Amino acid sequence: MLDVHSLTSGYAMIPVLRGIDLNLAANECVGVLGRNGMGKTTFLRALMGELPPWSGTIEYGGSALTKSTTQERAKAGLGYVPQGKHIFSNLTVAENLKMGCIKDFRNFETTVDEVLELLPRLKELLERKGGSLSGGEQQLLALARCLCGKPNVILLDEPTEGIQPSICDEIVDVLRLLKEKSRISIILVEQDIEFLWALCDRVMAIDKGVFVHVIDPKEAGSEEEAKKFIGIEDN
Repeated sequence: MLDVHSLTSGYAMIPVLRGIDLNLAANECVGVLGRNGMGKTTFLRALMGELPPWSGTIEYGGSALTKSTTQERAKAGLGYVPQGKHIFSNLTVAENLKMGCIKDFRNFETTVDEVLELLPRLKELLERKGGSLSGGEQQLLALARCLCGKPNVILLDEPTEGIQPSICDEIVDVLRLLKEKSRISIILVEQDIEFLWALCDRVMAIDKGVFVHVIDPKEAGSEEEAKKFIGIEDN
């Protein structure tokens, strides 16, 4: 589905990613965890084309995406939910969702209805401005807007940050359903280990811009192993 080889990137002259390799299979959820500043968000931004690669390659479905624009990647099937939601706060929920329908804008009403069936909490909020929603509702809206683009691969950056547990559970349920019925693949950057373990088939630990370890959530003691990579040590 997505093949990343020796990807390097950064900001100005400062390197952040120092040779990332990742192969994402269809219907797979791969988690990415690590301490702050290790390159997690930079990795997602480079995949989405917000940061240009310095070297390396990105292939999606066998086609090269390394030099593609963000818009081209979105139309090809990559969806991105950035950290901090980044919704259109002055637009209504309905207008936000409409803006996400990049593949088939003429039939946006059908697409929005399908997404609202997955996230019914938003149905009662359609006429409210995005900026008036709670943090959890904004996160649901950001995910819903992404889904309106009908992605095959979803890039999620810290979706649990600052939101209530009930919304976290709702996001888990939606993503599980998408994997089951739509065979969507997911790259999930997250520090909440319980959230990662509820969704991921494997988890990649990143350190100084390189994946240094693979953790299998099904193995005994895997959560304790993961804590070492985010600076949490059990007493």
